Amino acid sequence: MRKSVSLILALILAAGCAFSMFGCSETTAEENTPAEQTSTSDDGAAAEAEAETEWVDPFAGTDFGGQAFRVSSSIDENDATNADYLIRGSEELNGESVNDAVFNRNQKIAELLNIKFEFTETSFSVGSAEGDVKQLVVAGDDAYDVVVNDIRAMANLSRDGYIHNIYNAPFIDFEQKYWYTEAMKDCQFIEGGMYLLIGDYFTDALQSCHCLYQNKDILNNVYQDPNYVTNIVFDGKWTYDAMISVIQDTHQDLNGDGQMKQGEDRFGFTCWGRWGSMIPFLIATDIQFIERTDDGPQYCFNNERSVEILEKMIQLFNHTDGSHYDLADASVATLQTLFANGLTTLVGYNRLGDLSKFREVEFQMSALPYPKLNEAQENYVTSMHDTSEIGVLLMTLPVEQMPYVCTVLEVCGRETNRMVIPEWYENGLKVKYANGQDDARMIDLIHDAITSPFALAYDQALSNFMMSTGFSTPLSNDNPDFASNYKKSEKVGNKALEKTYTKFAQNLENGN
Repeated sequence: MRKSVSLILALILAAGCAFSMFGCSETTAEENTPAEQTSTSDDGAAAEAEAETEWVDPFAGTDFGGQAFRVSSSIDENDATNADYLIRGSEELNGESVNDAVFNRNQKIAELLNIKFEFTETSFSVGSAEGDVKQLVVAGDDAYDVVVNDIRAMANLSRDGYIHNIYNAPFIDFEQKYWYTEAMKDCQFIEGGMYLLIGDYFTDALQSCHCLYQNKDILNNVYQDPNYVTNIVFDGKWTYDAMISVIQDTHQDLNGDGQMKQGEDRFGFTCWGRWGSMIPFLIATDIQFIERTDDGPQYCFNNERSVEILEKMIQLFNHTDGSHYDLADASVATLQTLFANGLTTLVGYNRLGDLSKFREVEFQMSALPYPKLNEAQENYVTSMHDTSEIGVLLMTLPVEQMPYVCTVLEVCGRETNRMVIPEWYENGLKVKYANGQDDARMIDLIHDAITSPFALAYDQALSNFMMSTGFSTPLSNDNPDFASNYKKSEKVGNKALEKTYTKFAQNLENGN
């Protein structure tokens, strides 16, 4: 028989969970290493005994009586990536390491908590996802315990009160490494209002992050060093200027007709259009769009740094010989074909997960971070996309079900970090598709630099004032006058910011 929620909570408490504001905190045997134990104790025997102490799962003994855990998992094939194969998988063992890790994770969780996973394939396009999910809530349809879909669409729904606030979610420990806590905090419009779940279980946030790819054979031919750009990156000097120089140095009119033509000549950099391709360049500059004040968030990007960012993007896209964005047959597949055929040194608008699509290339290649604005910028920054898929709990989920759902999500995050991420990331990207220690180190650099998704989540909600009006439109118009463009739309942008903040404040006042 299904145990009551109160009995389940008592069991978990009895197992030794300590609850903070965000939930339950655990310490694993891996995190408490023998070296650390020795350094904090003069008693070697006691330290050795402590090291041998077996970790006790705080969720052991939890029994949900075979209750279904209902997941809406995205299979939208129009997006560059989706979450389904890393959440649902094939639902059977097939010998493929990542799929089998997903299957084994789901089996382990089902047995540990005595639940059964029920997955529903949902194919909501980028244009329809918000309306399709909203329709579920308006109809009062309690169909799913968790919905996985685009961050932009889900951010809009959180603003409009269709998504549960998980700021004080029970049994979720946001201090654990399998939750991307800083990214979730960045998506808060108001302190206490957190709605978007970002973490290892929602693995698309990682596999859909942007990176460049480089053809190291071309670099070797031009610079007599296949690691020419790699070394620049590790030296902290991979900037707009450095990238522009590589584009100019490596493009070549292969057929000698005096014109650069797609499919016939080699470009230094190729991407698809300027809107989507611009996003990772912009975010990589470590731009700060808002500052949070006692009166709510305020825009803070009308400054000289934004002027420089726009000027550099216009130079790279519009005025650099060997840079190509206007594809004759625009698609990611075309981009990847041009790169695989050796017809571009660098390729943009690809994701970290796309490494798996280049198994058959016959040249040395690796991923790269997007460039810093200049050498004064301290860190590289990796961008998610506005279609990166994250998790939400719809308001149709009864409040009394929150402890159950949050318990399962916490275990899903933990076991994904232990069982799936090592296969997909460590044994997949970094071993199968990376060529040597430097390339694996580069993947780590890209991964560790994933940062602020605020603009990706809320640009549309804020009348496209940040990314579109501020940068994409003047880039397309070849207009470097940032201050003038900002001033034209400032009133609309501020009004949208105030309106959005007010809605979030009302959500909190209403208990959500």
